[in-house]
Amino acid sequence: MSIGERISQLRKDASLSQGQLAESLGVSRQAVSKWENDLSSPDTLNLIRLAEVLNSEVEYIATGRKPVYEHPIIVNLVKKSEEPPVKVIEKTVEKPVAVPSPSRTVVRRVTRIRYIRNPLEFGIIGVICFFMGLGIGLLL
Repeated sequence: MSIGERISQLRKDASLSQGQLAESLGVSRQAVSKWENDLSSPDTLNLIRLAEVLNSEVEYIATGRKPVYEHPIIVNLVKKSEEPPVKVIEKTVEKPVAVPSPSRTVVRRVTRIRYIRNPLEFGIIGVICFFMGLGIGLLL
């Protein structure tokens, strides 16, 4: 399957005409037609915009391979103190698709992990590293 065939298929899946796709990308309808007929290829910026508008991935449009995402495994450490060593912040992000429709909204959950450390630990480690560097400098 060529780039043009993938663009055409994704456009049809999104229920867009060539004119509507061209308008949302800021290019001419003829440019979209050339891409779909493999007479030319979209440049990098248009490829990124295509992926956003067609709700796809740049890698899939360019190569035909669907990207594989690995979800990181988060291990919570057990520590005997009042504060947990890990602070998890979750936020839900809604990204509207270029063609407005209530069923065409991408919802993503973003999870941020913040490790909580005692500032005294960093001070002690800094002092140890300073003296180690001083000792190595005197030996050389």
